[in-house]
Amino acid sequence: MSSVVNLVPIADRSSLFFLITTPVLFLLSYLLRTAWSYRQSKAVTRRSRRISEESAKRPDLKIDEKEVSAVKVVASEEIEKQRYVGIFDALENAEVTYQEKERVKEDKVLYHQLQNIEDHPEGTNAARIRLTELFDRTMHAASQQSPSSTILAVNTYTPQALEQHFAGEHTSSTNRYEAYLARRKKGGPRELFPTREHAVRWLRTAAVVKYVDGGWVANVLGVDTAAPKGSKIEEGDYPGGPERRAGKLAWQVISEEFGDGDLDKNHVYVYNELLKGLHPSGLSATGAEQHFDGLADDEGSPRCWTAAVAQQCIGLLSSTDDYFPEALGFNMAYETLPYHLLVTSRELRELKLDDYYFALHITIDNPDSGHAAIARASVDRYLEGVRVRDGQKAMERMWRRVQAGVILADGLPTTPWAPVDFAVDPVTRLWKPVPQKAAVAGATEIESRLVKLLGRKAIAAEKMHCPSRILIKGHTIEYWLAPATFTFDKGLEFVRALAEKRPWVSPGSSPKSKLVQELEWGGRMFGAFSRDEVNVVKRWIEALGQVESAEGAYERYIGVGEKSIALPIPLRDVSTDVIARFASTTQTPHSFSSLATLPTRSSSSMDINQFAAVWFTSIALVERFPLSPAKFATPLGSSVLRILRAQLGFPALHTNDDICAGMDDVFAEEDGPANVLGLWEIGYDMCRRRGLDAPAKQAELLEWIESNSESSTARFCSDMLELRLRPYTHQATLLGITYGTTLHLIGSEGVRTLATSEEQVILARIKGEIVDAINGCVEEQSASSSEGWWGDFVNGFERARSEIGTFA
Repeated sequence: MSSVVNLVPIADRSSLFFLITTPVLFLLSYLLRTAWSYRQSKAVTRRSRRISEESAKRPDLKIDEKEVSAVKVVASEEIEKQRYVGIFDALENAEVTYQEKERVKEDKVLYHQLQNIEDHPEGTNAARIRLTELFDRTMHAASQQSPSSTILAVNTYTPQALEQHFAGEHTSSTNRYEAYLARRKKGGPRELFPTREHAVRWLRTAAVVKYVDGGWVANVLGVDTAAPKGSKIEEGDYPGGPERRAGKLAWQVISEEFGDGDLDKNHVYVYNELLKGLHPSGLSATGAEQHFDGLADDEGSPRCWTAAVAQQCIGLLSSTDDYFPEALGFNMAYETLPYHLLVTSRELRELKLDDYYFALHITIDNPDSGHAAIARASVDRYLEGVRVRDGQKAMERMWRRVQAGVILADGLPTTPWAPVDFAVDPVTRLWKPVPQKAAVAGATEIESRLVKLLGRKAIAAEKMHCPSRILIKGHTIEYWLAPATFTFDKGLEFVRALAEKRPWVSPGSSPKSKLVQELEWGGRMFGAFSRDEVNVVKRWIEALGQVESAEGAYERYIGVGEKSIALPIPLRDVSTDVIARFASTTQTPHSFSSLATLPTRSSSSMDINQFAAVWFTSIALVERFPLSPAKFATPLGSSVLRILRAQLGFPALHTNDDICAGMDDVFAEEDGPANVLGLWEIGYDMCRRRGLDAPAKQAELLEWIESNSESSTARFCSDMLELRLRPYTHQATLLGITYGTTLHLIGSEGVRTLATSEEQVILARIKGEIVDAINGCVEEQSASSSEGWWGDFVNGFERARSEIGTFA
């Protein structure tokens, strides 16, 4: 190889190298330039394609402006939907104060006690205390409003003035509903339930009130419902006076609320069935059970719990020795058609939810022949009767008490939240909620100064409170103090809401109030208020501790000493001696029908005193069953209601073909009082014809028992009164006694000699209806209860048959 290379001269080698490398370098340069040009052209192509794709000039890729607009509309609608739903979320989750939570806990305890009153005798006194508080609270609130907006506007009672007031209430509700329908027709949103989920939660939260439906007049008619002792009674007067006439009318309301003896028509049962349909398991706890709402002890709607407890309390204490006029007034107001009921029914249907419970109340409460008319008629008859018997002044005193009952019903909202009125915003053309002006008391001098002060500060502090997370009645401080929307009314509402915010405001103590601490040295608002302005805040806080108390407002209005108070009869465990006296020594019959064949053990002569004591005691045995509305919504309750209707003189209305009577019985009584006479009235007249003051009230029965304590009949009456206080515990024995007294006292030869021919016809009808009701009850209970139930029934029956035989 070296020999070959060496053959080429040096100069020639350089030329050869140049000749070889020059073309190679040229080729490499060309290739590089070509590659670079290709890369640049590709980049331009991509850029051009991107520009082309984004260009509106390309017809195949053009985006319609309507599509762009639609995207924006959808986004806007979603935001508006969130805002719309948020309005109701704020209502549902409104801030609850510590005091309200504590009150809910207390009301839940009382509610359970009153639904199970026979197991909680302490509930009676607790109910009296709570009811007095609520009367004071609602009367005080009403006194702060314009009288024209409440029943207090009817200063002097006349039937015409009363009818006019409630006709106005009814018209107001229907006019509001007409306006609501007009808004909906124009495209307005639902105003109570934004979503189905909200509706379901609302229904569940409201159950606490629905489970005491009708309970507000539960005790308005019983053995104690009669004219006060010593009242002047003329020949031909209605037995029991205007109290009993009015009580019978009011009791018709509870009878229809409880289905007139047909379980499917019982309103509590209807609502429970509604809730069952909403539960995945198809089950729903009844109101008589503890924690039936599934919430913690301090959770739930405070206003619903307050309203429910108020209904229980006034129902328990609605006898003529207690809050009878107030109960009549409460009944009258509560049966007036409320606007929210109309909206509730409609929107539930929209959301494919069962609205029958609410639709039922719209129709059955009508002011012509329904509950509203019955309730008003009961007040008219009561007050007119008092005027005739006791004079104009006495009637005016009772009218004030009726007004207090109306104020109680009107002053306690019964729903978790109320409908929200909407209107089209003139600027945005969107539906917006219309701020509701609550009826509030006028501002005090110090409140006015503080509101004006805050109005000035709102401008200087605009947007400065945005970071604050503090909520006052569900709203931020920025909301309350927004200069664009700040008005005196809004400022006053804020000041009063702030007064309830702990620990920011400690009423009566400015040093303990965090608001004052923040305004002073070391606080985050130091210097924002001048010395005089801070003093205004301090004066306002100190004045909060001196605000006129609501305590005593009720008595101040009706007049101190105008109301008699019944002392509660001690409720104790039934003694073993009482139970032993009902133990039968005879063989227990195997069938209900065999009891009817047993002969009456008759005495040689009728002892009218013993007869009267047993008569009035026996017709009071089952009247305490309705005091527990949730327990009463059962087959047992329906049977007992049929018994009660018969005993009180009302015709049977328990089949599916029957229609509620409404005002029919009112008109029947006008045709002749005998058309609606019951066992109490007939017994009263039988005694009166024999010259005997009938022991028609429980206190009088107890006096007779005490004065005849050695007699077997007195012991029997005492035992019956003891058992009746625990009706569900001793249901079988009480029903057995009722069956025995129906066959062997009401149907006895001795009673036929005391009764007129007209009364005998009525007694025969009553007897037949009671027997039918007890027969159905025995069949039901025999299938579902223990063997001991039938034995207790027979023991009660045999004791009654045996005792009656000693005097009838």
